[in-house]
Amino acid sequence: MTITQAISRADELRLNTISHDQKVEWVTGIDRQLAERLDHKMPEYNWPAEDDTLLLPAPHDWVYVVYLCGQIDYYNNETTLYANDKAVYDAALNEALGWWRRNHCPDDSGNVQVM
Repeated sequence: MTITQAISRADELRLNTISHDQKVEWVTGIDRQLAERLDHKMPEYNWPAEDDTLLLPAPHDWVYVVYLCGQIDYYNNETTLYANDKAVYDAALNEALGWWRRNHCPDDSGNVQVM
């Protein structure tokens, strides 16, 4: 999923007047946080010259859309919607983190010594 795709999908779900630049800042910010959390190379964005691809692939890219919906609801003082978005985001993030660990962690070599 690209930055523009994430923003477009969130805009389809939530009518808002928040600037496109602010939403770009939110989605790239969460992508950087994910890269740090996953011990991945920090992404560099060339926005708006390039529509950069975000770190998580499908189907886990839903994390970005739900995060943007939550941010929109938070800044529009839609506390009930924000609480729902946060719960869905947390579940989607946990699923994505589990998938990442299963697919990107080094194999267990069996020679770990516990002292």
